[in-house]
Amino acid sequence: MSRRLSITLAALMISTSPVSAQNAAVTGGTVATFNGSGANAWASNVRASDAELVALLGDGVKRSPTLRALTERLTKSDVIVYVRPDVLAKNNTTAHLSFLSSSGGFRYLVIHLPVGQSKQNQIAMLGHELQHAVAIADAPSVVDSDTLRREFERIGKVMVAANGRDFSFDSQPASEAKQRIVRELAGDASTPATGTKVASNSR
Repeated sequence: MSRRLSITLAALMISTSPVSAQNAAVTGGTVATFNGSGANAWASNVRASDAELVALLGDGVKRSPTLRALTERLTKSDVIVYVRPDVLAKNNTTAHLSFLSSSGGFRYLVIHLPVGQSKQNQIAMLGHELQHAVAIADAPSVVDSDTLRREFERIGKVMVAANGRDFSFDSQPASEAKQRIVRELAGDASTPATGTKVASNSR
């Protein structure tokens, strides 16, 4: 949910760049998403190279109509989301999303998902961040971290760190998506499995 500028996280982002992904496919490395593995899986806009996260995505999409709707919405957008395990935040209870780059007609985001959490918590946190990604998909003006910050100042809330540069952000639709996913995983969702709507932000 927050923007981080550490060298370690930058290295993690670079490892999931389009060039790295193409190289992995060419050399036979496994690249996968919730709906498959290998090169064919890159048809999806939600991507993960970590086998545990691929399994987590698959489980979440099967069990949560909301998470499934979010991934389907992103597949129809110019936003590509990489999901990475956040090994630096084992005890964190929140994930965070950062803007990676804008290139070739696509915008690339990274979701940093804390490890050491229950599967249910991780799926709910993932849905929270994917709702943020959908908000970015709905806002073509978001092309870097600065424009991301301005957009969430408009549609949600932004908390600026003491250094005046780093910031975190949140929105009501993302909080509601997370709560809805928790209910769906518990088996008592208030909305039917079909026809689940993804929140959009009017401009």
